[in-house]
Amino acid sequence: MKIKLDTTKCLSCGMCTSIAPDLFSLDSGLVTLKKNPSAYTEADKKSAREAASACPNSVITVIEE
Repeated sequence: MKIKLDTTKCLSCGMCTSIAPDLFSLDSGLVTLKKNPSAYTEADKKSAREAASACPNSVITVIEE
């Protein structure tokens, strides 16, 4: 699984960080990844999908491999 972030659309609402605090952070008002994709657990993958679904501006895209 890969996570793609379109930070140009980020509103800094914090939805992603509240759903998946181990994966996402808001640095300087933009969402960033905290973890290397090779270290994702199944729980991380589930949280990433939930955060992508909840993002009001579709900043997060989860790419299944």
